[in-house]
Amino acid sequence: MDYYTEGIIALVVLLFILLDFISGIVKGAVNADLSSTKMREGLMHKLAFILALLLGWLLEWSMPILGLPDVFGAIYIGVATYIVLTELTSILENLGDINPELKSSKFMSLFQSDNEEGKK
Repeated sequence: MDYYTEGIIALVVLLFILLDFISGIVKGAVNADLSSTKMREGLMHKLAFILALLLGWLLEWSMPILGLPDVFGAIYIGVATYIVLTELTSILENLGDINPELKSSKFMSLFQSDNEEGKK
């Protein structure tokens, strides 16, 4: 993977993190539940995700330099995918709390698995 692709992946992850943060603030404003403590905790969670992504990149980058086999495979992409899916879930929850009509909309059903639909 080249540095351009790695940078694009990092940008995508950062945009999902930013969208989750913004949607969380909007949710707090709508519910009259804005809290600097919650915001600070949320920012620390986001920072931990960014550090995990950096760790994944560093592991992949350093394997050949250290003469170690690439046993981690696509760890950078795996970490990025995990973060994006986690943030997507949070964004969708925030959107449902901001606009309750979205919870039962066709839009939200695009993100449900067949198993989740059966639980209703």
